[in-house]
Amino acid sequence: MADAAVAVIVKEVVRILGSLANQEIALLRGLEGDILSLQNDFEQIQAVLQDAEEKHVKNNVVKVWLKHLRSASLEVENVLDEISTEALLQSLYKKRIKYSVKAFFSPNHNKFMSRLRIAHKVKDIRKKLDDIAFKRFELGLIPSDAISDVDDMVVENEMPNRETSSLIQDSSIIFGRDEEMEMVTKAICDQDVGKCDNGEVPVYSIWGMGGLGKTTLAQLVYNHERVKQCFELKCWIYVSEKFQVKEIMRKIIESIDNSGCTLTLLDKLQESLQSRLGGKKFLVVLDDVWVEDDENEKSMWEELRKTLRCGADGSIVVMTTRSEASSKMFSKVPKLQHKLGWLSGDDSWLLFKKYAFAQGRERNDISELEPIGREIVEKCKGLPLAVKTLGSLMWSKSSTSDWQHVKDNNLWDLDEVKVVPAILKLSYDKLLPHLKRCFAYCCLFPKGWELEKDILISLWASNGFIPPKGGKDLYMLGEEILNCFIWRSFLQVVFKPENGIYKMHDLMHDMAHDVMGQDCLVIEPANNKVEIPNGVLHLSSSCPVQFSYEDLGKLTSLRSMFMFRDVDERSKIFKQAYLRVLHMTDSRARTFPESVCKLKHLKYLYLPNTSIEVLPDSIMYLQNLEYLNLSHSSIKVLPKSILYLKNLHYLNLSCSYIKFLPEGITYLQKLQMLYLGWCLSLRKLPDGLKYMRNLHCLDISYVSLTHFPVGIKELTSLRTLSNFHVGKGYEAKIGELGDLNLLEGKLSLKQLENVGSLGEAKSAKLEYKRNLLDLELWWSARNMQPEERVDEEVLEGLEPNPSLKKLSIYGYMGMIISPGWLVNLKNLLEITFYECNRCQHIPTLGRLPNLRVIELRCMDSFKCFVDDDTNMLGNTTNMFLSVVELHIFRCPSLVSLPSNLPKLKALFLDECDALVSLPDEIQSFKHLQELTISDCEQLRERYEKDTGVEWHKISHIPHVKID
Repeated sequence: MADAAVAVIVKEVVRILGSLANQEIALLRGLEGDILSLQNDFEQIQAVLQDAEEKHVKNNVVKVWLKHLRSASLEVENVLDEISTEALLQSLYKKRIKYSVKAFFSPNHNKFMSRLRIAHKVKDIRKKLDDIAFKRFELGLIPSDAISDVDDMVVENEMPNRETSSLIQDSSIIFGRDEEMEMVTKAICDQDVGKCDNGEVPVYSIWGMGGLGKTTLAQLVYNHERVKQCFELKCWIYVSEKFQVKEIMRKIIESIDNSGCTLTLLDKLQESLQSRLGGKKFLVVLDDVWVEDDENEKSMWEELRKTLRCGADGSIVVMTTRSEASSKMFSKVPKLQHKLGWLSGDDSWLLFKKYAFAQGRERNDISELEPIGREIVEKCKGLPLAVKTLGSLMWSKSSTSDWQHVKDNNLWDLDEVKVVPAILKLSYDKLLPHLKRCFAYCCLFPKGWELEKDILISLWASNGFIPPKGGKDLYMLGEEILNCFIWRSFLQVVFKPENGIYKMHDLMHDMAHDVMGQDCLVIEPANNKVEIPNGVLHLSSSCPVQFSYEDLGKLTSLRSMFMFRDVDERSKIFKQAYLRVLHMTDSRARTFPESVCKLKHLKYLYLPNTSIEVLPDSIMYLQNLEYLNLSHSSIKVLPKSILYLKNLHYLNLSCSYIKFLPEGITYLQKLQMLYLGWCLSLRKLPDGLKYMRNLHCLDISYVSLTHFPVGIKELTSLRTLSNFHVGKGYEAKIGELGDLNLLEGKLSLKQLENVGSLGEAKSAKLEYKRNLLDLELWWSARNMQPEERVDEEVLEGLEPNPSLKKLSIYGYMGMIISPGWLVNLKNLLEITFYECNRCQHIPTLGRLPNLRVIELRCMDSFKCFVDDDTNMLGNTTNMFLSVVELHIFRCPSLVSLPSNLPKLKALFLDECDALVSLPDEIQSFKHLQELTISDCEQLRERYEKDTGVEWHKISHIPHVKID
């Protein structure tokens, strides 16, 4: 990754040298001249880097010079890191903390010996850098007029502004696949398709070159309403390049159970899988299959095929693959082999325009660019990934000459198979240097891995990949980088954007690995032999690996270690001097490895799903630690020593057995992200929570708190607050939320019966929280009489911002739900009412123009959606215009449904005893695909198939289920 790394590393070194703290300078007493010389050399080298970057492609001597510069820069970075760490440790030592870990203060931590060791390193590196700096004259490298300032580079110029945020987050802009989606859907839902005489499960294969959209088509089919109704069980399994039958079986079991599978023996996996699939009609999607033409992989496939025979008739496997040979091997029936076609010219152009001409361009007049753009699109030959990638690249280019340059690029002369990788590399080359580093780093995760937003941003920050920009928070800068990658199709959103889960296309992963070069070592199960390149910075292993002492000797500059399987000889690996990142997803540790606490430069530690109950006191010596994830562990108590991790920004203890947080945790003043969700033993938060002024995220989802501390109003930087418990007496009041206007995502307000008036409810100032998209309002305390409550007033005072997307109301005791603000929620997509047992009407619901999903549960008194005499039978013309799903469960008083639901696709009715009939207009609901009626006796008799008097009114609906 020399093209990105060298310039950025040099820039970072110059910045650190110019900003050494007083405490760090004290360690360098007598070395001031050497430090100044280093800074001067780097500044001189920085001036010629642009010329070196341009010449190194054709000049091997310059290439070697850049390699030596990279090595020297990393050495300087290591020394500076050591200076910073020693300063922190000596500060800790001055406090004379008396713990049972005094051995840590060995000669290595003696301040005089530390200064001597650092002095030797500084002088050695100064000599090396002097030689490198002088060599630039021999190479004839010319200083640039202006030095590129990474700090001033902004991500906003790489993508559209906030107005197009929905486009940035939407990775499913799909054109030209409707016919193929219908064809595949019809085929796999056909009971007789590909029926095998020998009982084998049929396989439908979708094949074609990379970047064509095979996975996208399979996703469209997998999520189709007809497919949902047709199959009892569905599983999506990512396979990738190595066909591991036991791993596939394990993933199917985990998908069905929604939990981990620890079985390892093939016969046990087969028994377990057959017990879950036996007699059931299932759909299994195997995405991105590569099966070589060898007997071993063929036999593994036969083992899987044999296991899947247990399903009911109609069960099927759908696979995607780039290989025609694999397609024929799996799908032996020609009609079950579908070669994915290219996009048409018109569809390609529509897709390109979505990106290239999105809002926010410097130049809105596109008349001169359109003819060139159409030629570029034609050269993409109907490949969606190429079209999207180039479209997002061209968005930032406003001049005709820039567009012409891309059109005339010699990459179009390459073979068809090589065009897509060349386009991706072209788009990568145009990224800012720090963006290149962030993107390439993602290759350390295995192909198909689901990347989490918090983890990615924390990894980038721990490695120094996110350059500071004024006083802006690094996490927010990281979010901008992620949005840029989504916009450019470098990453794809999985599920909904708010979940913060992403994936990388296999072709993107290949490119990221390629540009990482010698910086990265990825060890995969297919590797027979591990060769460690000199100076490797980042190591990733998805299989058990054992390192020799000779191997470990080469890892002197190792910065990151990713372990996706349990690792042999782990204690030896932990001795790496400059390790900053330790990421382990499959640790079987029962006790916290003491050797980890000797990694004094460690900034990021990811160690979830362990049986560790206690952290050692020696964790205090990880003074550089910024990120600590111990989620799903058995941790019960945090030691007081954790309070000395002054640099901690992120702490995740979710799904642990933690019972309380020490009051002293408020001294962790840099803590920004605190995750405590599903800590079922946790009952209270520290009273001093109000002093944690840098806290951005407090996740206490599904935590049964008995006490919510007063003073959360002081946390004005808070952006995520999962839920807030309204207290009474001297406990926290709802007005604490008044000034927390940065809140975003989802907020759940609990115990609203403790709010006493309209004015008190208004003090929450929900209308000013424009980034709040999902709001839950909970009333409880059923022992209170309705006349003692002021729910109508409180609901009126809790007016949300019109940007709200989802609203849920639980336990409300008013007779009508009609706050004045409800009709103003023009962006509302979903609404839920639960156990609002006195509510009879919701008159304004149908006037919400974008409302798509309505759900009512356990509404004992609910009669109808409107309450005036003329509309009692549900005359709701010009209302409910966007509703596609209507779910009504246990509403025994319901007497009518809306008569106008023009876009309704699914209607679910359960335990609605008073409902005599469906609206006559249901015959005109042309989009209605699914009708389910359960435990509604009068409706069952009236609409029974063939025998009911009204059956003819619903017989046109494809999927009707009446119990």
